[in-house]
Amino acid sequence: MNKVIFSLSLLAFSSGAFAEMSFEQELRTQCNRVKSNALLGKQLYDQKNYQKALIPFQQQAAWSSFCEINREESGVSFSEQAISTAFNNVGLTYAKLGQYGWARAWFSVFPEIKSTQFNVRQLPNPTQSASWAGTYVQHAGFGQWNTITVKRIKNAYDIEFNGLYMGTRSLIYGPNMGEFRTQMPLKNTQAAYRVEDCKVDLKFGFDAKQGSFVQVKETNIMSCGFGHNVSAQGMYLKVE
Repeated sequence: MNKVIFSLSLLAFSSGAFAEMSFEQELRTQCNRVKSNALLGKQLYDQKNYQKALIPFQQQAAWSSFCEINREESGVSFSEQAISTAFNNVGLTYAKLGQYGWARAWFSVFPEIKSTQFNVRQLPNPTQSASWAGTYVQHAGFGQWNTITVKRIKNAYDIEFNGLYMGTRSLIYGPNMGEFRTQMPLKNTQAAYRVEDCKVDLKFGFDAKQGSFVQVKETNIMSCGFGHNVSAQGMYLKVE
């Protein structure tokens, strides 16, 4: 497995906003914490304390992209290489923990980067499960994830979608959210959600390189009752 690349241009994360601070003040505070968080992540990774290393590396990924989007107010700029390095560090850490689904998900954010392609090739080939139950994710932005959770209940799968729209101020002020719930018979590979004119179709499948997935197609999204700009459309990879 490739080593984690260390860069002082990676960023730190705050678990919540401070109400007394303006957006710009908090943004600059969090963007300026990159060095200590990067050092901590690398230190924990080198000590093989991978579970704890996840936190600072996830913080780096979230804030490197967020501060770049808000660079005029943050006062800093981050290259694609710096941001992709942060995402790769998270993926590598998940790989060390044996959580290869999550590793593929984090690597999928920058699939064209050569280091990402190298890291993906080091992962063991995915195996197909007899059950579709599990957690499937799609990157929503800034290191946050849309999720589809599938649980087996008697003779069916219970399927729950929780989506996010990560706007340009979402790490501080919060995202827009949306959700729906439906079911699918155990023998099926396709499910649907309908409300008014809203149509959401889900198709389950398996890919030899990416593993199990859900492909989602939606129509008339404005009728789905989601928060502004929240969408379920696209590919979700099984991570758990």
